[in-house]
Order: sequence, then C-alpha cells, then structure tokens
Amino acid sequence: MLPLVLLLIAPDNPSETLAKKMLPVYVQEASEYSIAVDRDPKKALEFKKEPVFEWSNPVREGLQQGVVFLWVHEGRPAVIASIFSQPHDKPSGRQLSHELHALDTEKLLVTRPKDVLNQWKPETGLLRKELEEAPAPAGTPGGRLLQMRRLAQEFTGHSLDQERKRWDLRLLPAPLYRYPAAKTGVIDGAIFTLVSTAGTDPEVLLLIEAKETNGKIRWEYACGRFSDRDLYVQRNEKDIWSNVRSETNTFNNDDRHLYRLYADKVVSLEGKALARVRATPKMPWGEIVPLNEK
Repeated sequence: MLPLVLLLIAPDNPSETLAKKMLPVYVQEASEYSIAVDRDPKKALEFKKEPVFEWSNPVREGLQQGVVFLWVHEGRPAVIASIFSQPHDKPSGRQLSHELHALDTEKLLVTRPKDVLNQWKPETGLLRKELEEAPAPAGTPGGRLLQMRRLAQEFTGHSLDQERKRWDLRLLPAPLYRYPAAKTGVIDGAIFTLVSTAGTDPEVLLLIEAKETNGKIRWEYACGRFSDRDLYVQRNEKDIWSNVRSETNTFNNDDRHLYRLYADKVVSLEGKALARVRATPKMPWGEIVPLNEK
C-alpha cells in the first residue's frame, strides 16, 4: 500500500497578493505625471515604468503597501515618487496616496490632468553638499560603487512621530538606483534610503554622487525628506541634516515644495475609482470628495 502524502499549500502572503493586484493601479497613477525641467519645458523626462523598490508597513494604518518610481533627466534621477495605499472604510477600498520629491538640481515643471484635485509645484532644485573627509572617487565604476556603499554606511537616522515616539531608521545596503553613466552633471551616483523599523517604507533619501568641480573630482551628497514625520540624520554620529515640521514645513509639503504628500483617491482592488480625496490645511490627510463633485 502506498503511503498517503498530504500536500499542504501555504496561503498567499497578504502583502504579496496585495502588491500584485495594486501594481497596475500604481503604474497608472504615476503615468499621469508629465515632468520637465524649467529651462526645457517641452521635453518630458523619462518615466521609469518599472518600480525601483517595493515596500510595506504592516503595523501602520492597517497594511500600507506601495512602490517607488523614478523620472530620469539625461541619465540622472530627477524625481522620485512613492505611490502607496492603505485600507479605507467609507467607501470600502484602498486609499491611494502620492509621495514625491524633486531630486534634480534644476527647477521642475510638473503637470497632471486638470480635473484632479491635488497638484505639485516644486519651487527650486535640490542642492548637493560636499561630503567632507571622503576619499577621492575611484577610477572605475566598480570601485566607486564600493566607495558609495561604504560612505552610505556612515549615515544613521531616526524619526519622531506626532506623539514624539522615536523610530530608529536603518540603511538599506543596496541602492535603490545607480547611475554610473549619467550624460550630464555627475560622473557616478546612487540613491540610498533609510527605512522605518515599522516595515520597509523609505523615510529619508540619501544621494551620493561623484562630481567634477574646478578640475577636481569629489563626493557630494544630499538628503531628502520622504516622510510626514520629524527626521534627523547623523554621519559618523554627528548631526548633519534634519527636517522638522513647522508652519511652512507641513504635513503635506516642505517650505520649497521639493517634497509633496497627498492622499489622492479611494479605489477598489481592481483600480475602479470610488471617491476622490482632497488635502486641505485643516485635513492634511484629506477629505473625501464624491466623484461627481469638483
């Protein structure tokens, strides 16, 4: 008699199942943006349809889950966006949110369809600073990547939520995106991120780039807000950057609108629009607007 073999099929991971269902919705949301640099408004930046990162926060707002997209300017990342969703009760579905940050050194022009409620208007470009006491950039792409990863490891950070609870941030060792052959501006570069211990949601953006200035190649960096919380970053245990909420640095945007966050709509798992959401000063996370209202 042959032995009885029982095949136990493990249930789908909820976050993986959700990610597969929502990805086409996220791609459609990101595709609505048309972005160009201010000096060349008719030339749209390249949208990378394939996400560079997928993340989830299982302990915040039910199950938050999303992906990260990039728009590229001559090989160099110009805009990063996290399109994500979380449970919504009335109407029942997923609330879609957009979180964006300008990375280009030039001012950007951003447009969406005119009938949407939320728009993003960055006012300036993102400035870089010299990464002091860093070694000279290596002569090969492989050597520079090793240097960038080591330099990124020097950065640590934490956030404070509205109750002033501290959340330590951890560096993802691999960059979200590497651009060793950008056509302009830099010789090499990469985007790293510090993520929340509540999951894998990027909270701080860290750009590290090798740039030639006055005939000398040096490392530069920039930090960017990618969270609605107060953020603090250290390098080798010394404070180098912070982003603290204020009257001008609000829940939805920083004082130069390089960073923008808004809940945009409520959809079904199939992507059908159920309601629109409008961010207001009194309701920064957004008020529900029926589809037939302007």
